[in-house]
Amino acid sequence: MSVPDPSHVSPSFVIGEIYDRRSELHKPYGGGWQSGISSSSLYPLIFLFAGHSGTRHGYADHPEDDGTFLYTGEGQRGDMKMTRGNLAILQHSMNAKALHLFRTLKKGAQRYVGEFVYGGHEWIVKPDTDGLDRNAIVFRLVPIGHLEHRELLDEIDASEDLSLEEARRRAIAAAKVDGSINSKSGSRAVYERSRTVRDYVLLRAAGCCELCEQPAPFKRKGGDHYLEPHHTTRVSDGGPDHPRFVAALCPTCHREVHYGEHAKLKNDGLVEKLRTIEP
Repeated sequence: MSVPDPSHVSPSFVIGEIYDRRSELHKPYGGGWQSGISSSSLYPLIFLFAGHSGTRHGYADHPEDDGTFLYTGEGQRGDMKMTRGNLAILQHSMNAKALHLFRTLKKGAQRYVGEFVYGGHEWIVKPDTDGLDRNAIVFRLVPIGHLEHRELLDEIDASEDLSLEEARRRAIAAAKVDGSINSKSGSRAVYERSRTVRDYVLLRAAGCCELCEQPAPFKRKGGDHYLEPHHTTRVSDGGPDHPRFVAALCPTCHREVHYGEHAKLKNDGLVEKLRTIEP
């Protein structure tokens, strides 16, 4: 039996379900099983683990009222550095890796919280394992679900008549997160980045579905052709915001690439097509 290309596989986890870290997460998907930030070299994912045991190392991971999650980076002693796992979180969108967050209940047992995207970070003075003050990185993570419907419902920004080249330049610039975003405005920054990429992809499609190549079935109230952004790197929408991972599809093709009999084959075809369109 042929082994599927791991880069095309998007693992799916159920929010609220409990998984055994070693046998159900790392054994099938890879990644180090002792680190709080575990990036797989086989699959497009990064596991994040938060739990009460981290408080002894100065960690205080928690959700906020708006659904965003404050997650402390790795490094138990001394100042944290933007390297290894911390850098993996910062660059996950550019590297097309999904962030899957789990809450540690007891040794080995992990409750799935959901998929998130990087929304910014701050450097905050926190105690390390030895109780000494150090500079720590606190990431603001935005739930993926916050992005999915906004991309569909937000109107296209018609305030500027951009050329395709300028729209592409802005989209790629927006996708290259440099970490300078203030975490308090992180959610807004994520939405704006997502919208900039979406607007370019829709302009690139020029009113035709990038899968079936047929004209959009109808127009929005503002007169723009109605197509839906599809993120090829994950099962549901909202994945990495970069033009090479996003296609503009008509509603029928969008449903088919998610739920159709040949969904994976269709999605793989889009992946190859986007590599040609966006080298």
